[in-house]
Amino acid sequence: MSFRGWRGQLGRKLPDAFWEKILTCSTSGQSSLDLDIEQIRSINVDATRALADSLGIKYLDDRLRGVSTVSKSGWQKLATALQEAGYKLTKVSSDAASYGALSVWTVHSQTPERGKSFRRHSGVGSVWAVYSDGKSIMPDIQDFTEPVDAVYTWVDSADPVWQEAYREFKQSIPAGASHPSSRDLARYTSRDELKYSLRSLEMNMPWIRNIYLVTAGQAPTWLNTENSKIKLVSHSEIFDSPEECLPTFNSHAIETQLSNIGGLSEHFIYVNDDIFFGRPMSPNVFYTGSGAVKYSLAKAHYAEATNPRLAVNLAAQLNADLIQDKYGKTTALKFRHVAHPQRKSIHEIIRRSFIEEVNATAKHKFRHVDDISLPSSLAHYVAAAEGIGVPVDIDYSYVDLGSEHLAMKLYRLVRGRSMQMFCFNEVSSVSGTEKRGQLAKRVLDTLFPYKSSFEK
Repeated sequence: MSFRGWRGQLGRKLPDAFWEKILTCSTSGQSSLDLDIEQIRSINVDATRALADSLGIKYLDDRLRGVSTVSKSGWQKLATALQEAGYKLTKVSSDAASYGALSVWTVHSQTPERGKSFRRHSGVGSVWAVYSDGKSIMPDIQDFTEPVDAVYTWVDSADPVWQEAYREFKQSIPAGASHPSSRDLARYTSRDELKYSLRSLEMNMPWIRNIYLVTAGQAPTWLNTENSKIKLVSHSEIFDSPEECLPTFNSHAIETQLSNIGGLSEHFIYVNDDIFFGRPMSPNVFYTGSGAVKYSLAKAHYAEATNPRLAVNLAAQLNADLIQDKYGKTTALKFRHVAHPQRKSIHEIIRRSFIEEVNATAKHKFRHVDDISLPSSLAHYVAAAEGIGVPVDIDYSYVDLGSEHLAMKLYRLVRGRSMQMFCFNEVSSVSGTEKRGQLAKRVLDTLFPYKSSFEK
């Protein structure tokens, strides 16, 4: 459902109470199934492959992407049998598998609960990629085939120890020594976004190798630390000078140290916990076949920003100055607030080339006017300069939980087309925060109702 043009004008004229009511009717609670995403997917994979085996249909297991690959004629035979047996087939975007695939389908043998959408939850199905008859079923030359990790940064702002440290250092630092936005606790408010982000990742990107959760020595109470795929990393393990820099309340500072994570792969995706993945995607969404990062540019020129003192605009200007000094070229566009593909080697180039700026940012306990923003901006510029970064378009939606017409925007997420990624951000505290948070949680429960294997 589109809200552009006359539809958007009409939608914005309708009262918020109308959209809140229709959103409530269009969303449902959490799943009552006692199965997690990995278990549901395993049931679907085993069942559909067993049917293929019984029909003598040859297929291959593409473990890298978590898909089954089959020839066109084999799929036609299998699809007919699946439908006759009552399975649900959903065609998904080709970016869920390989450039060589003719089409990609998800198959559900495990029927979703009443009210749950097959299309919305296609990521828990068995994914089948269809190839031309007689064509070798192997990675395309444009497919990215190396290991990819994910890195999250997270803080438990409800932790009394964290709150005490926050108040102590907030009082000890003059207001002019940090950016004003860093002192708004809305920046640190948690509504279990991390839980839903991990659900969306496991549902739609099962090929992620390891997930590194970088925290201030904290862990969510619901986290299944027995899952070997989750690696808890404390700030003290990665900061070059922990005695000078910690504790820190500055995400920019933490981001300068990510390449110090032990065991981190060369290619990794940096994810804020307010980012969610809306449909099945392969590594090709994030990297070229040769491993170049695919970053997503915003349309806005930071030099034309109405508020140049915003932290993101100040960091963009500083990043531009560094790029000009090193490469003799300038920058203009900012980047979307999405999951950011990274190269560890690019982080290391930045840490060597701009050592003063990196060290200064690492020591700023709160966001500072002189901070660099490494993974979400500077790393993309350097990747482009080094010939291993390219801009791409993605299907993406940004929702500010403090904005007008929030319920209408959330309804669009539930009823519109599935995005590759979307973001729930809260720029600052506003009235009705609790109610807005409840609406957002209903949407997340609807889109990601099944718990992940990362939850207890």
